[in-house]
Amino acid sequence: MENMITSYEELADDLIKSGVTMLWRELFDIPMRNFSKISGVEGDIVECGVWRGGCSIFLSHLFTDKNVWCYDSYEGFQPLDQTTYEYEGERHTPSFTHGTKGPLAISLEEVKHHFKTYGLGDNPRIKFIKGFVNETLPKSPIEKISILRLDVDSYSATLDILDNLYDKVQSGGFIIFDDANLKESFMAIKKFMIKRELPLELYHPNTDKIYSLTDGAIINSDSGFPSNSYIIKK
Repeated sequence: MENMITSYEELADDLIKSGVTMLWRELFDIPMRNFSKISGVEGDIVECGVWRGGCSIFLSHLFTDKNVWCYDSYEGFQPLDQTTYEYEGERHTPSFTHGTKGPLAISLEEVKHHFKTYGLGDNPRIKFIKGFVNETLPKSPIEKISILRLDVDSYSATLDILDNLYDKVQSGGFIIFDDANLKESFMAIKKFMIKRELPLELYHPNTDKIYSLTDGAIINSDSGFPSNSYIIKK
C-alpha cells in the first residue's frame, strides 16, 4: 500500500474509503494546512482514542520524523464506577458498543493490522499503549508533544487527557478535539479551560479562525460547536 500512495490527499481518501477512519475529507486538511507550523514544534504526536487507527496512520505518514503514540483501551468505554470524574449527562458507557460506522471497540490486533496495511508495520516510531487513559497516562514516558488529538467521546477521559498531557504540549503545538461537537466532551474542554484560566476560544476546523465559546452555538451539533475544533498552545 505504501508504494501505491502518491499523495497525502490520496491517502486520506483511501483511509475513508476503506473504513479505517470516521473523519471526513476536510478534516485531514487541518494538519496539512498547518504542516509547516507543526513541523517546527518539538515533540511527539499523541492520539488518545484511535478507533481503527486511520488518523494516526495519516499523521505517521505526514510527519515522518515524529513518534506517534496510540493510546486506547482497545476494548470500548470505561465503566462509570472506574472513571476519575462524574458527569450526569455521560452517555458513553460499556453498553454503547456501536456507532453509525460500526463497532466502537476495536482490538489492538486489528489496529496494528491496519498500520501494517499502510506500510507502518513494526515501525519503531509507532507506540501502542493499551488501557484506560486515567490508568495509562499518569505513567506516560512522553516528554514533549507537538500534536495532541483527543477522540475519547467522554467527559472524564477528556479531562484525564488534559490533566496529564496539556503541560507537555509545546508552545505552538496543536490540541485537536475530535469530540468538540459532543456535549459531554465539550463540557470537559470548557471546564479545563476555566480551571487553567485559558481563553474560552477554539479554532474552527474548516477556516482556522478563532471563535468564542461564550457567544453561543455556531452550528447544529450536539454541543453547538464543530468536531475537530482545536487550540494552539501558547
